[in-house]
Amino acid sequence: MKTKIFKEIQPKEKLYLFSASFLFVLKGLAGVALVLIILKLIKNISPGSTVNTQLNFYWFYIGGLIIFRAICDCTADLFEHYAGFRISKRIRKDMLLKLKKFSLEFFSKERIGEIGTIIHKDVNNIEGIVGHLWTRISADIITSLILGTALFIFNWKLGLAMIAFLPFGIFILIKGTQKTEKINTKSQNKLADMASLFVEYTKGIPVLKSFYENPGFINKLNSSINDLSGSSYKTAKITARITGSYFMFLELSYLFIISIGALLVWTHQIEIFHFLLFIVLGLEFYKPFYQADKHWLLYITARDSYARICKIKDSPEVKNEGTSSFPVSSDIQFNEVCFSYENDGFSLNNISINIPEKSMIALVGPSGSGKSTITNLLLRFWDINNGTIKIGGSELRDIEYNSLLSNISIVMQNVVLLSDTIYENIKIGNKSATKQQVIQAAKKAMIHDFIMTLPQQYDTMLGEGGAGLSGGQKQRLSVARALIKDAPILILDEATSNIDPINERNLQMAISNLVQERTVIVIAHHLKTIKNADQIIVLNNGKIMESGKHEELLLNKGLYFNLWYSEEKTDQIRLNKPVAIH
Repeated sequence: MKTKIFKEIQPKEKLYLFSASFLFVLKGLAGVALVLIILKLIKNISPGSTVNTQLNFYWFYIGGLIIFRAICDCTADLFEHYAGFRISKRIRKDMLLKLKKFSLEFFSKERIGEIGTIIHKDVNNIEGIVGHLWTRISADIITSLILGTALFIFNWKLGLAMIAFLPFGIFILIKGTQKTEKINTKSQNKLADMASLFVEYTKGIPVLKSFYENPGFINKLNSSINDLSGSSYKTAKITARITGSYFMFLELSYLFIISIGALLVWTHQIEIFHFLLFIVLGLEFYKPFYQADKHWLLYITARDSYARICKIKDSPEVKNEGTSSFPVSSDIQFNEVCFSYENDGFSLNNISINIPEKSMIALVGPSGSGKSTITNLLLRFWDINNGTIKIGGSELRDIEYNSLLSNISIVMQNVVLLSDTIYENIKIGNKSATKQQVIQAAKKAMIHDFIMTLPQQYDTMLGEGGAGLSGGQKQRLSVARALIKDAPILILDEATSNIDPINERNLQMAISNLVQERTVIVIAHHLKTIKNADQIIVLNNGKIMESGKHEELLLNKGLYFNLWYSEEKTDQIRLNKPVAIH
């Protein structure tokens, strides 16, 4: 995994990281030199020593080394930050671009909260560990190896004493941390569960406030928090036991140096100055070993974070095998199309629909009948199992994917608006559009007059999801976005439901401007809005039950007839018969 992460780093970032590590090594060796000079200074000014003019040079060396260490530290810190920021920026950009290339199947299987955790927390982990900590860890290890080799050459007896207990401690650390890996992975999974539940919780607060007497979801969230807390406590308990045993052997190693060194001084085999040299520099040698437990846990964190990042990076995209540009004609044919979802068993069976160019077709039927599925297949949000879908005689998979999407506009019932200006939200439909084109689109969408009443007009910032706008205003912004895109095919998910009469009238006028000279597919929830459609397709349980014009379908007295008169009765009850209060 470490090799895979390292391959992810670009050459310029590797140069930054190697430079930072090299400078940290120089800083560490300068620190060792500083200790040696200070010990030498102490020896020369100790009682009985003769003070000479050469002592002044010690202060010069000490000052120079302190400045050199500061320069190395500052420059290395800059290099590792450059590398870390570049790595996190690139990974996030790659992941965001990747998310756009997935089918809806990916988002039906993955939790939105977990995806958010990966993009933010896990990428931050990679940046912090790879971009910052690994340079310091590698520098500490290199410095320790150089220092340990020098000390061993200087006095091999004390050198052996210095490393005598290290193998036992390292063995315990490796074995112990391997046991904690599964627990740590479970803890991370519980964190992802909790994050997803928190996303649901924040989105569902209005409902939860209304039904506060039913604490089911709150209990579920509390249970998730308790599970994470219990898992974290168990991990901490095992980690504390392992690290305690490991540090005991490190302390025994240092105690062994002191004991052997004191014995060698007592038997006059070494000078006390050499003994002090090992005592002081031995702490520098042990520095990476004292931090080994943290390094290992950080490596596990980086590995697990990268594994979750790869879950997104390595997931299959919508296959873009098409090489053809979008056809000149925008007629659409569904030929014996079959499709099924894996998770709920719903399926479309032998769907055949012919949609002539610049005509309007309406898809109607009960909830779950397959209306939205058909439009999702046209957009290749999902790929069909059998049959063919053609536009202008070209099979859907033969058309280059971006070209396909750029030639289909969508106005959905639930409008997605970004936290940006009104101008930028409209311009999403066509990034090369001029300000005048944006204004013209807004006028046709019957939203320009409202925009001009705002203090900052087109530069007004929208809140998350278009907070502060009514449903009709959001829909008309969505229509303006579709108008400026000017695509030959339009998918219209019934946009006028649950909107007040004034907004509905304005929106109907906006949609009338939008549908002109386009091939239009309407997902109809209110049948009165599609009476004049060129063709009405009636769906139920993934099958076409009947098709034709409004009058023909009423004469058939089939499913459409029942849906129409059911809606009529509902409207009569809503308008003319108030509900009695008992």
